[in-house]
Amino acid sequence: MRVKKYIVLSSAVLLLFRGVLLSYPRECSIVGYVYDAVTGIGLPGVNLILEGTTQGASTDMDGAFNILHVQPGIYTLTASMIGYKEKSYKVETTEGKKVRVDFYLEETVVEMKGIEVVGERPMIEKDVTASQRIMDTQRLEALPVQDVRGALTTRAGVSGEGTDIHIRGGRASEILMIVDGIPVRDPLSGTAFGMYLPVSSVSEVEALTGGFNAEYGQAMSGVVDVKLREGGDNYHGDVTFSSTGPFWYSDETVMLQLGGPEYITKRLLPNIGFRIPGKVSFFSNLYLRFSDTYLPHTDSLYSSVFGTSALSPKEENTLSGVLKLTWSPGGKQKLALSFSRSIEINQGYFFSRGDYPFAYGFPYRYKNVLDNYLTFTRDGNQITLSYHNVPNLQTFYDIKFSRFFTNLHIDVAGKHWSEYDELLDIYPPGDSMVARGDEFWDIGDAPYWHDHYVETYTGKFDITKAISPVYNIKTGFLLQGSEIQWIDIHYPWFASPGGLGLNNDIYRAMSLDGGIYFQNQITFAGMIANLGMRVDFWIPGRYLEEGVKNALQKEDIPPIVECEYNDYINNTPTIPRTDYHFKPHLSPRVGISYPVTNRDKFFFSYGHFSQLPDRKFVYSKLGRRATSTYELVGNPNLDQIITVAYELGLEHLFGEYIKLVTTAYYKDVFNYPTAQKVPGIPPNPDFWMYFNSDYSRSLGIEVTFEKRLSRNWYADIEFTLSQSKGRTSTAEDIYWRGKEESLKEWYLKWDRPLKFFGSLGYMLKDGERLNIFGLAVPGDLDANLSVSLQSGRRYTPQDTIGNKGELNSGVGPYWSRVDVELKKGFRVFGLGFKLKLEGRNILGRRNVYYVNPVTGRDYRSGDPLPPYTEEKDMLNPARYREGRSVKIGLGLNF
Repeated sequence: MRVKKYIVLSSAVLLLFRGVLLSYPRECSIVGYVYDAVTGIGLPGVNLILEGTTQGASTDMDGAFNILHVQPGIYTLTASMIGYKEKSYKVETTEGKKVRVDFYLEETVVEMKGIEVVGERPMIEKDVTASQRIMDTQRLEALPVQDVRGALTTRAGVSGEGTDIHIRGGRASEILMIVDGIPVRDPLSGTAFGMYLPVSSVSEVEALTGGFNAEYGQAMSGVVDVKLREGGDNYHGDVTFSSTGPFWYSDETVMLQLGGPEYITKRLLPNIGFRIPGKVSFFSNLYLRFSDTYLPHTDSLYSSVFGTSALSPKEENTLSGVLKLTWSPGGKQKLALSFSRSIEINQGYFFSRGDYPFAYGFPYRYKNVLDNYLTFTRDGNQITLSYHNVPNLQTFYDIKFSRFFTNLHIDVAGKHWSEYDELLDIYPPGDSMVARGDEFWDIGDAPYWHDHYVETYTGKFDITKAISPVYNIKTGFLLQGSEIQWIDIHYPWFASPGGLGLNNDIYRAMSLDGGIYFQNQITFAGMIANLGMRVDFWIPGRYLEEGVKNALQKEDIPPIVECEYNDYINNTPTIPRTDYHFKPHLSPRVGISYPVTNRDKFFFSYGHFSQLPDRKFVYSKLGRRATSTYELVGNPNLDQIITVAYELGLEHLFGEYIKLVTTAYYKDVFNYPTAQKVPGIPPNPDFWMYFNSDYSRSLGIEVTFEKRLSRNWYADIEFTLSQSKGRTSTAEDIYWRGKEESLKEWYLKWDRPLKFFGSLGYMLKDGERLNIFGLAVPGDLDANLSVSLQSGRRYTPQDTIGNKGELNSGVGPYWSRVDVELKKGFRVFGLGFKLKLEGRNILGRRNVYYVNPVTGRDYRSGDPLPPYTEEKDMLNPARYREGRSVKIGLGLNF
């Protein structure tokens, strides 16, 4: 049935494209050579432009050029190069024909002043065959966000809050974040964002939300490609402090930034007669943010990872540092070394279930003993060495090596698990004889101790070569070796044979994974096709191999588990001459772009995308079992999760700086791991185990409007209409409910049918002035207004006697937010300063997070409630998201 649906949908898309292609004239091309008029030698690097259009080309090393996708008509073709006189010819192009034009340029003497070169992407990139959103430094700094994760949520097709980000209906773990070409994800817990990156440290964020090429693997919903900033030829720095002051909850941010030529190689070494060829530059960024949040909080937190409270004086504490060295030795080579690290210390108020499934969100039941609740310490760091080379005009390649480390540690006030005190809910306080009090904990420690880390070494190679003017290839590989460790202890005060509490899970393993891809870009009949193929593989390693073999020797292994283990041993391919098994997967990708005119482009993509399951779903409890009756056991035989996605879009350019993009998409996802109950062999209790048995589907329409900065104005509009359904929203949904509802598809928890984001900005550069009713406003000004609107959160309707509606069928009150940001530069005693004003949710909208399932809105005194629910249960302070806040900052620029 699924195959039939794909065939019908593919046929419909192809018929649609056939009609589109036949309705437009066939394009032609202009080819030729540019020679030196005296020597007759071909000139490389000559610029050719069709006047009145954005089309053109540059000559190669032999002086040849080829301008593709030219519509029939009469044009003026101009050739220009520094040191030569400009020359133009009239050219008439005919439908489907190739026109040849040769130029002979005469030398000339040119006096030149300093030139500032500003590179900018074209509004319509004709060779891009899928959806992408690119945010440069100017756009990132204009958004009402602090980090890359927040910037991503403003884009069409992306929803979420806290650490949960969903792209086109996918789960939060389906995103691949890449920093300077290397993945930074936590494969053990599934956290997509392995590090915190403030926007001040980033030069560009490229969000690929559908149909990405074969070079990207281990991602099903989207890819977030982040490029760190680099130093320039001149020194530049920035020191900024901002605060909410005494009027709102305490929230302070400090940012220090410095970049420019590297001092040792530029000054010190030349003084002793040692010169390094080329240029060496550096960029550094330090970002600190300390916030008490709008929720109840402790005075400070103690992190046992660092053995101090100095790094965590408030409830939410974030520290990030970036250092990047870049050496350009000459020619077209570049060597870069970057180091980035982030530390987050908090109590998990804005963590998701994906970060740690047993403790997340505001701990309402611990409101009386927040000091005894968990402290989360997340530490992530990456060091990357990369080499880029362009040996000729037809070829370039990249070589990268990296080490990435991420660690999540959770405990109570730095205690070892053996030091935990039992949780008690007593009423009245001090009456230990009452077993159940007011349902809020009064003494004792939160019952979890957790630590896990992932250390990954990566090697990556990519090469691109232009075989001909109409055929390019790109190929490469990625290889990753990982060491993982997981220690998880629940209710440690419970007596158990191993002294590790009621439930525990401990393992350490090493694995190898990677991918090889081949990508073709072919230009034909006015179209550009990206045809790719990718092979991903995973070698789980010795720990898993030995665990499976040992388990099969036990007599009390349940039949369903024995079947899974035998299937892994007998049907999973092995590496020749070894006992190691590996899991491969083949993913085809197809993308087509058809530039109809210089202002219009159709694109279509179809692809298979795969991703390995979170490693905790595989390795958990493989070597040991606890005494708990709610054990979750991993499955070594889990296969890759698969997405099959289709996308169709249209881009239209209204002017030089204004673009509208409309996109429709459809996705099928299957092989999701899901916890299912397994009957134990008596006297052993039942337990839960992960199986590939879940699925989901998403479809939607996205509309984006972009106006780049011109005439002082810039704007962005992002609109999404979507639907996401599946059997479960997480791998543990059935585990928490205790039963399967049915095989029916339900709305997923994060489904938001409507989403809108709009941003309007006005910028005056230094030296410009604005007259308002005769009043002159000096330049160096940037003002921005952002408006976001989206459907409310999903909930399951329920009446006062306990009758429930369909799962997640209700939609709570809509969310809205208006943010403003104003930056004004000025100079005092020759120093540059910048005043910054940030207003968040300035209308004070109370966006409802927890919905009363009886009324479908926030709880208000006297409202009817579900059975066994009291008013106190509905008064969680986290039932609303953040209210109004204003932050004022002052920066020194030099």
